[in-house]
Amino acid sequence: MIGLLSLALGGCANLGPLGGNQVGQACSENLGQSVELQLNLAREMLDNGRAHAALANLDMLPQDSLEVRESRALALRRIGDPRALVEYRNLLNTCKAAEAHHGLGQIAMRGGNTVRAEEELGEAARLRPTDSAFRNDLGYALMRSGALERARFEFITAMELDDHDKLSATNLLSLLYLQDDDRQAKSLIQSVGLSADQVRAARDQADSLRPAAHAPVQPESVSYVDEPRDTPHADSMASAPAEARDAKLLVNAR
Repeated sequence: MIGLLSLALGGCANLGPLGGNQVGQACSENLGQSVELQLNLAREMLDNGRAHAALANLDMLPQDSLEVRESRALALRRIGDPRALVEYRNLLNTCKAAEAHHGLGQIAMRGGNTVRAEEELGEAARLRPTDSAFRNDLGYALMRSGALERARFEFITAMELDDHDKLSATNLLSLLYLQDDDRQAKSLIQSVGLSADQVRAARDQADSLRPAAHAPVQPESVSYVDEPRDTPHADSMASAPAEARDAKLLVNAR
């Protein structure tokens, strides 16, 4: 189905003490069962929007673990803490480089720096080309900058990589509304089975992008894994150099 849509629409450096994985490769760590359980609990808290609680649990875990460091960076980003920038930059020369570029791209996008966001998200997608969230978020940055055809390619790629999550389809629908392509928009809604709320969110997003394509992403704009529920440090993050706060897409998806 998505294949037909595609036609219709036109379209580590070495680690420190933890091992020798190269940049972009999967990390391999033996954390032990108890640490794994605690880490999974912290990640579940992040998924449920409890970033402060997740951060407290992560503080109890080995701080030299790359998995812990990456989850900590995510938690800091979710609460709007500018320390997330440092955490992600420290992961750039590890096997978590893709996640680091992705996080930095989100922060840049949230600060309205679409050029930097495209660079960071593009590098994340290059390092991890089969990650649907990376491709989706790159598409969103491209859409905001006006590169609609490139954005469409990324959204369709994300849809084909993960046909269970409707966010890429919703973003693609926004793009079609931006192009005033109602015929293809209706076809997409029917083919993918988007809900009335998703259609409304796509239309609202398209309307918000028409007058000010380069306006800073609003606090409620998030994506797959990034869903900040509170931003106590929003003012300080907004003044961070080149990037600020944390971002991805659209509307609260989870």
